[in-house]
Amino acid sequence: MIICNTLSGAVSEYSGHDFQSITPTHGGSSDGLFAFGGDTDAGEPIVAEIRLPATLRQSTLKQQIQMVYLSMRGQGEAEFSVLGPGTQAWSYRFALRDSEQTRCPVGKGIRENYMGFALRTPEGQAFTLDRIEVMTATSKTRRV
Repeated sequence: MIICNTLSGAVSEYSGHDFQSITPTHGGSSDGLFAFGGDTDAGEPIVAEIRLPATLRQSTLKQQIQMVYLSMRGQGEAEFSVLGPGTQAWSYRFALRDSEQTRCPVGKGIRENYMGFALRTPEGQAFTLDRIEVMTATSKTRRV
């Protein structure tokens, strides 16, 4: 079930429950009434994931990613993925820094026209994301 907060625009997805009704603090189903909140989901970390669809980057020329920079608060490690055509994905872990600015080097062999991106926190830690900058280099001649 996908829920949208109409005030903030935040979207959440709940799986494993067939909620029939939802309030800001509880979800109800034939299995019972469930309270929302806390740092875990039935003892498991709550993994956050943001996915941006694959879109055509500024040009039809192939793009190579030089570096990914993130303005992000949190602790531990996060994972950045480059999403290519179909189900193709390349994932890279990086450390979150106290400076709230970090970078994630990605593979030099990725050359695509359409690229999407994903960010996740596999350990379920809290984070705040302010910005993602993907620095690319465009091929001078390669389109196919």
